[in-house]
Amino acid sequence: METKTILIIIAALIVLLFVVSFLTYFSKGKRKGRSAERKVAGVIKKLGKNDKVKVLNNAFLPLYRKTCEIDHLVFGRFGVLVVETKGISGTLSGKSGSKYLKHSIGEKTHKLYNPELQNKTHIDNVTHHLKKGGYENVPVNGVVVFADNDLRLEANVGMKLDQFKDYFNSNNLPDAGCNQDILYEYFDKLRVRNPIRKFFHRFNKKDWD
Repeated sequence: METKTILIIIAALIVLLFVVSFLTYFSKGKRKGRSAERKVAGVIKKLGKNDKVKVLNNAFLPLYRKTCEIDHLVFGRFGVLVVETKGISGTLSGKSGSKYLKHSIGEKTHKLYNPELQNKTHIDNVTHHLKKGGYENVPVNGVVVFADNDLRLEANVGMKLDQFKDYFNSNNLPDAGCNQDILYEYFDKLRVRNPIRKFFHRFNKKDWD
């Protein structure tokens, strides 16, 4: 095969990947998800202002040969808080420990991968990196936050935004004497910035809602 033909094929593949990425990025579900993440990010910023918490939003961390996308990594004297945000509406039902939950919008129903299990993978990933960096004594907590006020939450999973505010302001995150600046810098250096790896992560259906 001629070099010119190979280059044309490679260029065509690059264009195809760009188009798929563009369509995925601007899909309705993705737009709602990004809107929810911005809302929760704003709330976290206000809640942690007095304690000077540090936040990494949409952080891609290495997970073996893949990546792990975490909506919000919050660093404070309490350690690390791993926040998974969902922007879904409708009704969410099912058991907290089950692999899938029932998500209904009007007459349409589909299975939703349990966001608490999704966030457990994120928490385990963060814990792994902390141990690897010599920060094994840093506490790691995790929460799932549903940002849409219209969601009817029948499953005992996660919390609505007002509940999250109460959670953050209560004694659920006691002072553990951690240095948020050091933790923030450590994870900021770990972040995956390669656009190719981040692109292929978007095909993980567990992260689509």
